[in-house]
Amino acid sequence: METFETADWRLDTLASLRDAWTSPWTGQISPAGTLIKKVTVARLSRKQTLTVSIPNATALFMNIARRAFSDAQSVRRQHIAAKPGDADLSLDDATAFRYLECMFEAVICAHTAVEAYVNELLPSDVTYERKNRQGEVEMLSKDQVERKASLAEKISTMLPKALGVASPKGVHRAYSDLQALTKIRDRLIHMKSVDRKSSGPEIDTIWHQLLTCDSPIEQAMSVIRYFAPTGEAKPRWLSNMPKS
Repeated sequence: METFETADWRLDTLASLRDAWTSPWTGQISPAGTLIKKVTVARLSRKQTLTVSIPNATALFMNIARRAFSDAQSVRRQHIAAKPGDADLSLDDATAFRYLECMFEAVICAHTAVEAYVNELLPSDVTYERKNRQGEVEMLSKDQVERKASLAEKISTMLPKALGVASPKGVHRAYSDLQALTKIRDRLIHMKSVDRKSSGPEIDTIWHQLLTCDSPIEQAMSVIRYFAPTGEAKPRWLSNMPKS
């Protein structure tokens, strides 16, 4: 029987039956200790449905990002780090593009993981007062905060206030890590003309950033760890996430 220890670390919610339970619909008996998961059911056709367990969105995005960044690092170790004495290096097109695709994936998914986690941590009854662009005071509900506020605003002001913790802005690397991750993510999502031109090392392009940037995984985890509950309240996925 599946247990808490053997269940996939990416599951969103996990509980177990204290006592045996008989389904009133099917008559099937589930013994004590049977795991309880949230599921989603998709209708594939008139006669067929598909049921799958719901993963934690942050865990899923972080796992995608980790896998992609690991693949990119493999390219660096094999084709760049292995040649420390070479002044001028190059990569064949297939290898270079594979590296860049992996970094696209790592950066975008790592950033999305942070946003998913921040939105998850916001209490359902949270409200936040701020001035809009017209200078008028508006009161935002959680749904409005998720949709209207920038990730930087949520992390620097809204989430600390909601959770009763100090803001990381200006005092902890979590905020500077978020700024760096957001900057490169935005350059990927909103690709500009300058990044489509041929350039030398003196021009800062998104390609240069992807070849020299810090780990997007560490940047994302810096923010996640800052706000993560500790002890028994610590998310199961965060406690069980593979180290590499």
